[in-house]
Amino acid sequence: MSPPVRVVAQYFPQLHAIPENDEWWGKGFTDWENVKRGTPQFPGHYQPRVPRDGYYDQSRADVVRRQAELARAHGVDAFAHYHYWFDGKQLLNAPTDQLLANKDIDIQFCLTWANETWSRRWDGMDHHILIQQTHPPTVESWGRHFDTLIKYWLDERALRIDGKPVFQIYRALKIPQIQWMFDYFQQRAHKDYGLPGIFFVNVVQYDFPPWEILRHFDAANLFQPFAATRSGNIPSTQGPKEWWIPAADRAARLLPGRRRELAQRELARPQLIDYDAVWNEILGWKPGRHLPVFQGAFVDWDNTARYRNRATVYHGATPEKFGQYMKRLLQKVEAGREDERFIFINAWNEWSESAYLEPDQRYGMAYLEALKAARQPA
Repeated sequence: MSPPVRVVAQYFPQLHAIPENDEWWGKGFTDWENVKRGTPQFPGHYQPRVPRDGYYDQSRADVVRRQAELARAHGVDAFAHYHYWFDGKQLLNAPTDQLLANKDIDIQFCLTWANETWSRRWDGMDHHILIQQTHPPTVESWGRHFDTLIKYWLDERALRIDGKPVFQIYRALKIPQIQWMFDYFQQRAHKDYGLPGIFFVNVVQYDFPPWEILRHFDAANLFQPFAATRSGNIPSTQGPKEWWIPAADRAARLLPGRRRELAQRELARPQLIDYDAVWNEILGWKPGRHLPVFQGAFVDWDNTARYRNRATVYHGATPEKFGQYMKRLLQKVEAGREDERFIFINAWNEWSESAYLEPDQRYGMAYLEALKAARQPA
């Protein structure tokens, strides 16, 4: 009998305060501050996004428990918690640690290492580094990371494939000597802790890395909507010209250097991408790799809360469409290879980018109910 398709939702842990964000953005800052300031950029634009049950604190065990219960009841089998690690410093790990500490929270999970540098790009200060991502290719550095990760991998709820805990990595190309790092992790997992190994997944946000890198992974995960958008088959447009002021733009061009750049940012228009076109690209993707590829899905996407008039908006999303597309994707995966029976949804709770399954004030439980219905046998 073929194994069932597993649905994993990406889980973002940025909705609780940490000292570093207090220093960088102000006392008590969480990503809710971005969500609250979302404003419509064109007629009919759905902003701001407001959670139905209020702005919660992810550092609380009862919040993490409620999320797990809601997810499991509506067809989510596991969460993929984002993991932020900067060579000895782990950030935004409170909800993951609450999951670890409370064994009654009944949901499987894996970690996704978002190994990127943080900057002030939300407010146009891309050059202002908050915390640098480095990847020292040393046993000492790898050991620090492994010693932090192993407690999650040993948990009985850790998502496993062939007995191996799943570990996803965003930017494989940024890691020097990645094959040696993987070998180190594998050897320590087996020798020191009796695990059969670690199951490494490459997150494909844009393009597949070259085979010389990809071959060290056990599988790849198509992170949507970006993997489909990068296919080159998806048209995009800027908002109508009436959303901006040409005369002011001409005046901005006369300003020097940085002032001109900032002025033109203020005059920018959102980029619009068709939701249905992206989903059709997802459904039409054909395999052809030498390793398993896990399909990705997305609920919605609109990062206006972070970038305002410079936002990217995948317009046209509705719960009904999402449910229909998920049903088709589930059928496609069910008919495919047995070692590819996973779908990773973006996301459970990425509110600043409008990618969430959680109930909001406009649609309530509709997206969750659509996923639940899509998972019902025909």
